[in-house]
Amino acid sequence: MLLKPRSFHLSKSRFIAGLQCPKRLYLTVFPPDISEEEDCGINLPIINGNEVGDMACKLYPGVMVEYDTGLSAALETTKQLIANTSVQRIHEATFSFENILVRVDLLERTDAGWILTEVKGATSVKDYYLNDAAVQAWVLQGCGLKLNEVRLMHVNNKFVYQGNDNYEGLLHAEDISDVVLSRIDSIAAQKDGFMEMLAGDIPDIEMGNQCYSPYECDFCSYCQPNDLPEYPVSILPRSNAKQRDALNNAGYNDVRDIPNGVLDNPNHQRVWRVTCANKEEVDIAEAAILKELPWPRYYIDFETIGLAVPRWKGVRPYVQVPFQWSCHIHHEDGHMEHVEFLDVSGNDPRRACAEGLVKHIGNDGVLIAYNAGFEQRVIRELAEMYSDLSESLLEMNERFFDLLPLTRNAYYHPSQMGSWSIKAVLPALVPELNYKDLDGVQDGGGAQLAWIEAAKANKVEQQRVAKQLLEYCKLDTLAMVKIVDALLERVEHG
Repeated sequence: MLLKPRSFHLSKSRFIAGLQCPKRLYLTVFPPDISEEEDCGINLPIINGNEVGDMACKLYPGVMVEYDTGLSAALETTKQLIANTSVQRIHEATFSFENILVRVDLLERTDAGWILTEVKGATSVKDYYLNDAAVQAWVLQGCGLKLNEVRLMHVNNKFVYQGNDNYEGLLHAEDISDVVLSRIDSIAAQKDGFMEMLAGDIPDIEMGNQCYSPYECDFCSYCQPNDLPEYPVSILPRSNAKQRDALNNAGYNDVRDIPNGVLDNPNHQRVWRVTCANKEEVDIAEAAILKELPWPRYYIDFETIGLAVPRWKGVRPYVQVPFQWSCHIHHEDGHMEHVEFLDVSGNDPRRACAEGLVKHIGNDGVLIAYNAGFEQRVIRELAEMYSDLSESLLEMNERFFDLLPLTRNAYYHPSQMGSWSIKAVLPALVPELNYKDLDGVQDGGGAQLAWIEAAKANKVEQQRVAKQLLEYCKLDTLAMVKIVDALLERVEHG
């Protein structure tokens, strides 16, 4: 039997988890035997958030409250800094009030009181950020601090980095005092409710929208019912919560349970029809469009990195900078060649990337991509950057063919589970190819993390990561070749 303490100390993040779902808070405090918490490791949003936090410290210098000596030391250090009137700014000031612990990103002293600033890596104020600030404001007021203002500092997406390590203007602070102060009165009652809940048994809360908004919960797999249907109605493409709830409430939990005539969306009807038949469905007329594509055929895919704190001149926050591309070139006589580009040095990769495209993409034929709008945007931004290459690059953009909408219209297999992503379509059409067989990098998010890792690594490590990146991106374009071949084969055989 689990012996529970009479009271609990909650961090701000745990308090916010409780606001999203009390069961999430409970499972965070009392982790089950099988938990997904270990899966919530480093990712690009976390890296970007950390870099924005570091930049806030640089642009608004102050005294940092170190945490490596323990909580008690951090609390005592903060107390001393608050008392020292010569200290104007404090980073990571640490406070505890009525079992709630917070660390404040930036605390600034003024004659009228303190300014509390919460720093976020986003480019605007989100409603759910306001609760973060409200919890901190409640704790600080409880500790006796007079707050003059509460701010939310976020990334200015209009900022353009001009080089020379000058990041003035990257961050923008908005006054959120009124809305935050209006939420403070509810904090005490919410805290008491959490404490009472934690003293009891695990809450009986069914899965719902709260599992994914505003953040995906770490315990989704744990909370999934054991009798989850093989083809849940949630796979119906672009269905909303109201539609799914109506189907579930009518007793239709599996797509195959839905009677004929209930669904009115043509795409939902197709998913239902194919799933019930348990075999693929091909629209031959749609797929036959592929026969008319000109030669040569350039199957192309980019990998990009979008950093909150730009590293290269002329780049705005979160702009997707291409560091890699792969291209399979299929000629009319059947000959296939592969060309590629990759830069993991950490230097600006754009010029070499653009020059490689101009060198290898000929003036004839078609460029084929999966969700081609992304590739076209990358090329257009390269053209805006390099006037001497602009004409050639923009000419490429006029010859794109998007494989995604064609595949969506022409093909569906039950294994796709309502998705037409290339990673869902490929194993259905070409089962011998699988991203899971790759060593290391297996998706776009992994490619971004690999680039960040390589850009700060030594040459040996860079070569290891580069090999993984090249294999991954090469599979992306080979996958398109094989998907087209498989669809054309079905056209030929009727």
